[in-house]
Amino acid sequence: MAPRALRIRCPAKINLGLWILGRRPDGYHEIDTIMQTVSLEDELYLERGSDGFELTTRGLPMHPDGPNILERAWDLIAARNPSGGIRVRLTKRIPVAAGLGGGSSDAAGFLVGLDRLLGLELSENEMQDLAARLGSDVPFFLKGGTARATGRGEQVRHLCPAPPAWVVLATPPVAISTTWAYGRVKIPLTPAGRGATILAAAIASQDWRSISPHFHNDFEEVVLSEFEVVAGLRRALGGSGVLGSLLSGSGSTVFGLARTRDEAQSAAKAAAALGASVHVVRTTERGVALAGLS
Repeated sequence: MAPRALRIRCPAKINLGLWILGRRPDGYHEIDTIMQTVSLEDELYLERGSDGFELTTRGLPMHPDGPNILERAWDLIAARNPSGGIRVRLTKRIPVAAGLGGGSSDAAGFLVGLDRLLGLELSENEMQDLAARLGSDVPFFLKGGTARATGRGEQVRHLCPAPPAWVVLATPPVAISTTWAYGRVKIPLTPAGRGATILAAAIASQDWRSISPHFHNDFEEVVLSEFEVVAGLRRALGGSGVLGSLLSGSGSTVFGLARTRDEAQSAAKAAAALGASVHVVRTTERGVALAGLS
């Protein structure tokens, strides 16, 4: 029998590499990126309702403008399964508009939860298609771990898992719109090189000292020049002895990788001194996951 209620854990991600290859005819950008899930997580609690979609939130504030991605996901599912409703409680711990993919992860977790709660029995291809319709990063979070994403980000190929590491996430008190960042980024006149392929090969070596020199993010040129607070965090983490540091996605979060928890805590203090909200987490090898049901 399908459960009456369940919980889903929805992890954040960082981009170990991100290359913007050009603009597509559909208006999106062609990218090549390598993503990694980390242990900072939102939590969804889903419960069957009598009618429609009902959402309550707690934790970090959400953007009030526009339809919530969870509501859009519900509209897609309701079109296939029109009976009943859903009550959702979202505990938000992943900073919003910070390059950590929190909204996309929540959407992936919501799809997985609805599939189980409503007994939809969606195939893997159906789930991937629904995820891609919601957002470019959503398909990645269905499995998470270490993966390379191409196209607009919806074509996901899972890689050899990156070696475990401690991760410092430093988020300044500014939100950066992905649309704004894409509008400012310079599109290369010639195709990018083999950066993502080289980074993927380095990850297979299982040695962060070989991996971190290949970190790259095309958004850094735009974001670091426009937001000094982000640039300052990047310098602080880069100078704190971490294995490597980088802007995640279009920002505003900067991350640093460390060998030990003590090294990560030391780097976190340097970032916190600049006014950042800081989390010390681990890399993980999974995406969204059911945490409990009743």
